[in-house]
Parts: sequence; structure tokens; C-alpha cells
Amino acid sequence: AIAARAQDAGRFEVRNAYVELVNDAWLLDVRLDLALANAAQQAFEEGVPLMLKLEIEGSVERRLFPDETVVSLNRKWQIAHDAISERFVVTDVGSGDHVSHASQAEALEALARISGIEVADTATLPADGRFDMRVRATVEIGDLPAAVQMLLFWKSWSRSTEWYAWKVRP
Repeated sequence: AIAARAQDAGRFEVRNAYVELVNDAWLLDVRLDLALANAAQQAFEEGVPLMLKLEIEGSVERRLFPDETVVSLNRKWQIAHDAISERFVVTDVGSGDHVSHASQAEALEALARISGIEVADTATLPADGRFDMRVRATVEIGDLPAAVQMLLFWKSWSRSTEWYAWKVRP
């Protein structure tokens, strides 16, 4: 039981995140530590797909009014074991693009390094280039039939990081 608690206490956080302006588009890079909770790890080893959701928000500070949200988007990736090929497949849910990996560790490592996500163009954000960004990650069970989800509802499947926030200044 002590070893189980130690594994559950593994680092699950946004280690680093930044945006950079490339050809009039703001691109996000994120580095994550993705220690899975025991229940999620066990489920994944038994063939249950996992979903990584990235919540991305950007806002502009205003003096007399609440901050204005200028960026608000979610991106999702699913990681699943393909029993036929004996490989681990990471699928970008939005685009359908997928990459196959030889091991679970390799697939999780790829998920932990997300690069080049377009979050906004220069027209969306203030002309002075000053805004605030924040990002957080959640891992939960992936797409399963509703009946299976009902059977598994009592397990601790979801795990979220704290918000990682920073100020973007030119």
C-alpha cells in the first residue's frame, strides 16, 4: 500500500509552457510530467484507452473591468494499446493524426512534449503583444461504451494538473 501511494504521488504537472510568435501565429509548447494514478495505470495496462486534455486560456488585463478572455481552447489526445500490432498509438482527437510507439513509456514521453499548437493569430491578441496565458492538463479514461463507463465509474480515473500561468511580454 505504501508503494501504491508513492506511485500515486508521482509528479503530475505542467513543467514548462511558453508561446512564441511564428509567421503571425502564436504557437504553444508545453512540457508535462505525466505520472498516472494507479487506477489509470492499471486500466491502461488492461487495454482501456486514456485521454489527455489540454486546456489553454489567454486573457488581457483591464483596469476597471474583469480580464478579457482572448484565447480559450481545448485539445485532446488519446493513447491506446493496439493489441494486433502490439504498439501504443497516440491520436490527436482534433485532427485524427496518429503516431505509433513501441512502448507505453515512449508514448507517454511523446505526449509529455507537445509543440506548435496554434493558440491565436496576431489579430486576436493585443497589438502591444502583452497578455496572460495559462494551461492545465487532465488525464482521464478515453472513449468506452457507456455500459463499461458505468461499471468503472467508482474508480479514480481523472487527474488534473494545477494551472500553469505566465505573462507574455514583448
